[in-house]
Amino acid sequence: MLARGWNRRAPFGGVGQVAAILGLFLLLVVADASAQGRWTAHTSMREVQALDASSEAVWAATAGGVFSYQIDAGTFTRYTAVGGLHGVSARAIAVDAARSSVWIGYADGVIDRLNLTSGAVETFFDIERSDRFTAREINRLVINGDSLFVATSFGIVVFDPVRGEVRDTYSQLGTLAPASVVYDVTVAPLPDGGPGLWAATEGGVAYAPLDATNLQDPSTWTVEQEGLPDVEVDTGSLAQAEVLALAVLEGRLYAGTEGGLVVREAGGTYRDVGVTTRAVPDLAVRDGQVLGVDRFRLFALDAQDRVTINVGGFNELNSIVLTSGATVWVGGVQDGLSVIDAPPDGAPTVTQQDLAPEGPFSGTFGDLTTDDAGTLWAATAQGAAVGGFYRLAPDGTWTDYLQRFVDALDSDSYTLVHAAPEGTLWAASPGDGIVQVTPDGTVQPYGPDNSSLRPVVADFVPTTGLGTESDGTLWVANREAARPLHVRTPDGVWAGLPPPRCQGLAAASVLGQILVDAFGQKWILVVNPGNFQLTTGVLVLDDGTDPADPSDDVCRFINQTASQGTGLPSTQINALAEDREGRIWLATDDGPAYVISSRVAAQDPSAIPIIPQRADFAPGENPFLLNGLQINDVAVDPANRLWMATNTGAFLVQQREGGFEIAEQFTAENSPLFSNTVVAVTVRATTGDVFFATDQGLISYQSDALAPAPEVGDLLVYPNPLRVREGATPEVFIEGLVEETDVRIVAPHGEVVAQFPARGGRARWDGRDRQQELVPSGVYIVVAIGQNGEGTAYGKVAIIR
Repeated sequence: MLARGWNRRAPFGGVGQVAAILGLFLLLVVADASAQGRWTAHTSMREVQALDASSEAVWAATAGGVFSYQIDAGTFTRYTAVGGLHGVSARAIAVDAARSSVWIGYADGVIDRLNLTSGAVETFFDIERSDRFTAREINRLVINGDSLFVATSFGIVVFDPVRGEVRDTYSQLGTLAPASVVYDVTVAPLPDGGPGLWAATEGGVAYAPLDATNLQDPSTWTVEQEGLPDVEVDTGSLAQAEVLALAVLEGRLYAGTEGGLVVREAGGTYRDVGVTTRAVPDLAVRDGQVLGVDRFRLFALDAQDRVTINVGGFNELNSIVLTSGATVWVGGVQDGLSVIDAPPDGAPTVTQQDLAPEGPFSGTFGDLTTDDAGTLWAATAQGAAVGGFYRLAPDGTWTDYLQRFVDALDSDSYTLVHAAPEGTLWAASPGDGIVQVTPDGTVQPYGPDNSSLRPVVADFVPTTGLGTESDGTLWVANREAARPLHVRTPDGVWAGLPPPRCQGLAAASVLGQILVDAFGQKWILVVNPGNFQLTTGVLVLDDGTDPADPSDDVCRFINQTASQGTGLPSTQINALAEDREGRIWLATDDGPAYVISSRVAAQDPSAIPIIPQRADFAPGENPFLLNGLQINDVAVDPANRLWMATNTGAFLVQQREGGFEIAEQFTAENSPLFSNTVVAVTVRATTGDVFFATDQGLISYQSDALAPAPEVGDLLVYPNPLRVREGATPEVFIEGLVEETDVRIVAPHGEVVAQFPARGGRARWDGRDRQQELVPSGVYIVVAIGQNGEGTAYGKVAIIR
């Protein structure tokens, strides 16, 4: 887990007035990149939000963190919250060559300083901790000599990059409303030739003498608005366009606004140069040219305002930076970096596009699954700006299944993924049927033309559940269709089935998620027909000898709410999972429950939900595990432990004598977890990695549970040797275990100093004996005895203290 050292600094001299204005104190966090431990970020860095450059690299602030692109080598380096950055999504970035640093700004007002020499990250909370301003977004960072100018949603903050201190804050700029939004700042001569500080604001262009005695005095600032374009607002009326970016070419000030590019004329009026009517969010200058971007193109003008470059075909551009020679770099919302060779006196050429580090195209996921080979599959959250589904191979490479990349796809809307036993992936769409990805990579959509799936209206084919039997037979829920349940046999024959007939279940049932248990029974969520986001319970279906013949089906509907520890905590069931002992876990809005399954669960009225009891509850305490907590998803690891995704983090639950206990809770406060809102979880049994889809992105944790070995063999014990430092918490990992194992640690003199049971293929020893004391230096024998007659395996580890 990420180790963070918190150091509160005393108020700094000479800035008492600033501290009073901001109501702040400085809190510094130093995050060691080496402390990322067992966590890995899997964020998308294609959504570029700001650019800057050094002589060797282009730097990008993105919705998934920060990356640098080494120009000569053509390689990327990723920086994420796991490695010490404050947040997942970075809003602003500035390269500080004089101090070998990169400054990073966030929407909550926090600033990071990345030291390029040591790799350490310092985090400053001055702006974020202000209680005067409700909005504290950082819109731009600009280095100017010994100052870092911070354009924020309440004005301008002047930060000392050497001392790491706020020098000043300007929140009242002339006649503008107090705490007006500032989008950009630049240092340039004033109309009288003196040094000036210019600001692009929501209310116009503001400027003041840089050497003024008190820039906090509103009268020091001049605001200019005349000639700025109007734009249509939500009400249909017109309003003055906000000013988003500034640049100075040969003494003339250019301003990018919501309604195009303007230039300042003598007297402080602004003239539209006519290059675009769209928003111009960023500008740059080189000899004899001002360059800018609008939503779809890069353009440039010379000092006479003649268009010299006009390159279209881009998507949602928002940033631009220049490097040596004629190279121009632009960034956008979806396509990462693009590189344009744009000589001042020649035709521009787009030389590279879609440059971004390895990762998914989108970073917002709502469903996860893994297959037996260790491949992760992820589907985007319903309503996400970019849809599709994604594949993370065991070697770390991503494949994006979107229409722009895969011609066979009929849709970009897939919100459910399911890995079948034979290696096939199935993805379900809320309106466009399903798609199959075979082990050889073939993509095959299924809809009314080639399956029994049917539209509800027009071409709208909602599919809300997927499940497979051990032989590959596929089951699909076709929500609202007259035949809401469909089956596809391994040889590709489809059949549509009428609604299951269960006592207490309405005839016209709306079906949702499907789980096929170890006995082949189908556990299917029943959806509220008046609100598809809600469920009314779960049905258990035994389809008899012929899946396509409903006449021999047996079905039971479970919707009884809890009483005295039995029944559903809530009829809102968000996910289903089967553990390694045959329990069917139900993740509900009011906590978990489980049903002990059997071959006759579909007709056994005694197979009812049980609310798990805490093994450690004291008299007077609530005895039920995670009672009242919304469980969004649940996954089972190879040690038969449960990972539960909630809105208060991720919980690891394990069974012990007397019930269940919480073995671990990960939150955004005690781990690198991006957010406490965890919407989905899955376990890669081949490596022990647990993947968490949060509302801020995807992250994984390497747990100590691994798929068991099929038979006993030599054990892999690591790290070996283990060097134990004073005060450290040692971890020795033991791999190659069978399903159930008794692990014994034997000292050099033959004594068993530690003994513990293990489930799954990996166990962890903390380097301590039975009395919880660290063992002395020496070579220890690891003995693993299979509890089901598999035999005994051996390994050894050297402990050095």
